[in-house]
Formats: sequence, structure tokens, C-alpha cells
Amino acid sequence: MTPSALAINKARQEHLASLGLDLKGKRVLEVGAGIGLHTPFFLERDCEVVVTDGNRENVAEIRRRHPRLRVEQVDLDKDESLEPLGAFDIVYCYGLLYHLANPERAIARLAEVCHGQLLVETCVSLGNYPEVIFLRDYEGRNQAVSGVACRPTRVWMRDTLARYFGYAYLAKTQPNHPDFPVDWDRPETRILYRAVFVGSRVALANPNLTDTIPRQQPAWR
Repeated sequence: MTPSALAINKARQEHLASLGLDLKGKRVLEVGAGIGLHTPFFLERDCEVVVTDGNRENVAEIRRRHPRLRVEQVDLDKDESLEPLGAFDIVYCYGLLYHLANPERAIARLAEVCHGQLLVETCVSLGNYPEVIFLRDYEGRNQAVSGVACRPTRVWMRDTLARYFGYAYLAKTQPNHPDFPVDWDRPETRILYRAVFVGSRVALANPNLTDTIPRQQPAWR
């Protein structure tokens, strides 16, 4: 694992912890887990975690790191039900959605097994309309299994999460990392732009979340 990957993971998890969501003692489905570096975040909160990834080598490494957990190979670009995995309070989808060729179908499948919140961190495209840009992904263990990636706008993410969950939110702040813009009107020129979303079955009265599309999102510190 490279220092840059460790840095963004640290920023993601510190930010998630700052949002004040009820994440203790939950039944969690982690999708697109890579080699399981995010999994301890939930284990430290006494959660029951089922871990998945679409890459066979990653699944083998997760099983080595977390031999007591249920770990399955799941490709969210395939039209297969997730119901055999069970039902979950929380679905954790950080760093996966932008590696998919059909992000809406993936959200729909995750909604079928989630009766609480879907937590999403994903790369997005700049824009003020509900649309998705598709592109070829890099080759590698942590890239798209199909080879096709996507970059939805923040508006598309909010609207699609609301369609399948009932309620959708963006974090008012951003993880403290350069890939997460703080000024969407004048974003820095970068290859990747990221944001954090929450789809929820119930309305959340959380001061750290908003159902609007913020133009300014200060970095959490």
C-alpha cells in the first residue's frame, strides 16, 4: 500500500467519524473493499461486518487479513441479487462506485439489502445537472472489473440515492485531502474530484449533512 493510498484512507475515515452518524454495533456490508484496509473502522465500533470485492486476488487477501469474517467475491456490475448476503443496517461503499459501468443498478441492488444508510464516497464530475460520464478505467486489481468507469455529478448522486432510499444527503464538509474540492465554483485543476454522500431510509436530523448541493465544503480538520 502506497503512502498516497494510506493518506486518503486516513482522511476518509477521520471525516466519516466526524459526521456523527450512528455506526456502533451495526450489521455492515462493505462493498469494493480492496484488501480490507477500511474494515477495522467498523470492527473497532463492534460491528458485524460482511466484506466483498470484485477481484479474486483482493478477496484472498481480505480473507488472510480478516480470517474470522465472511468475505465474498461480488461484482456489482453483474445483475445478481445480493440478498444471499443478508440484510444490513449500513452499507459502506467508499472508493467503488466510480469503477462501475452501471452505477444506478449498483445503487438499486444495494438498496435491496440495506434498511438503514448507504455511505458513499466516489469520484464525481463537475456539473450542475443529473448526468453520468463514462470512460475507460485503468487496468489493475483496484480498478474496474469491466474496464468501464463512471463519473456521476453530485446532483445525479443525490437524486439517485433519494430515488432508491427515500432520503439523500451530502456531507457539509470534505475529507482533508486534495482530491476533495472545497470550492466547487472555482475547483483546483485535478484528475479526480471526490465527494461523500449518504442515502437513508429515514430522514436524518444531522447538522453535518445537507440535502442541497453545497458550493462550498470546507475540509474537516
